[in-house]
Amino acid sequence: MKFDEIFIGDKNKMTALSVCRAADREVLKPLIRIIEEKGIVCHLVDDREKLKSMLHSFEADHMIDQEIKIHHAADDNEAAAVSLGLITSGEANVLMKGLIPTSILLKEVLKKDYGLIHNRLLSHLALFDMPNYHKAVFLSDAGMNIAPSLEQKRQIVDNALACAHGLGVRRPKVALLSAVDKVTDKMPSTIEADMLAHSDAKNYEFDSTIEGPLQFDVAISEDAARHKGISSEVAGDVDILIAPNIEAGNILYKSLVYSAGASVASVITGAKVPIVLTSRADSAEDRYNSINLAMMISK
Repeated sequence: MKFDEIFIGDKNKMTALSVCRAADREVLKPLIRIIEEKGIVCHLVDDREKLKSMLHSFEADHMIDQEIKIHHAADDNEAAAVSLGLITSGEANVLMKGLIPTSILLKEVLKKDYGLIHNRLLSHLALFDMPNYHKAVFLSDAGMNIAPSLEQKRQIVDNALACAHGLGVRRPKVALLSAVDKVTDKMPSTIEADMLAHSDAKNYEFDSTIEGPLQFDVAISEDAARHKGISSEVAGDVDILIAPNIEAGNILYKSLVYSAGASVASVITGAKVPIVLTSRADSAEDRYNSINLAMMISK
C-alpha cells in the first residue's frame, strides 16, 4: 500500500492527540489540516493566550472548545506533565512533541507513574513512500538507539512488526541490513543479522519472514538478488528494513528523503501509545504524515 491508501478510514475518528508545547506555527499547521480533514480532537498544551493568538491567526477560533482543547502550561516541565496526564487519563491516545526539548519529554514518558513503558524498548520507526517502489516501506532504527545490542535489535524488529500489523500487513517481510550478504567475522552486524534471522519464531511477537544479512539493493530489488545468485523471499517485496546501527539508519533515512524524493512519516514506538517526535527540519507534509501514521497504529 502507498500513503494515500494507508492514511484513510474511520479509525482516525477514534484518535485524540496530546500535543506538548503546541504554540508554534509549524506544529499547528498540520494539526489544523488533520482536524479539518478528519475531525479528530487535539489537546494543545502550552501558554493559553499564546495558543489563542496563534489559532486566531490561522482563523481557527471556531475550533476552540470543539475539536481543539487548550490546556495551560507555563513551562516545559509543566507542559510535559500535563501532556502525559492526558494520555494516562485516556483523554488522548497519541502523544506529539511540539516546541519542547526531546530530553524533557522523553524523561517524563519514562516515569513509572504513567505506566507507558513496560518491557519494550523505545525505538524510532519511519515509513517511506518511494516514487519507484510499489509499496510503503518501514525503516528502523534511524533516530534513537545508537548501537543496539542483539536483544535490543530483536525488540526493534518486534516494534516494527507491531506497527506493520497495525497497518494490516499480516506477514511482514523483514530485511536485516548490512554491507554484505554473507556472514563474516570482520563485520559483527552480519553475525547478529544471521542470529536474528534464524531465531525461533516464538522469539518474535508477530508472524513474519525475516532474512539477513542483506544489502539494501538485494532487499529492495528482486533483479539485484537474482544477478547475485541470492534466493530470497524478501528481495523486491520488503516491508521492513532494519539498520545495523543509527549511523547507517540515519544516512539511509536522509538519502531516501533528500535524494530519492520519498515521502516520510515517523514515530517513536515501544510505549503504550505512539509518539510523534518530529524535528525542526521536517516539512509540514512530513509532520502531517507522521501524525497520520501515529493515528493509524494507535489502539
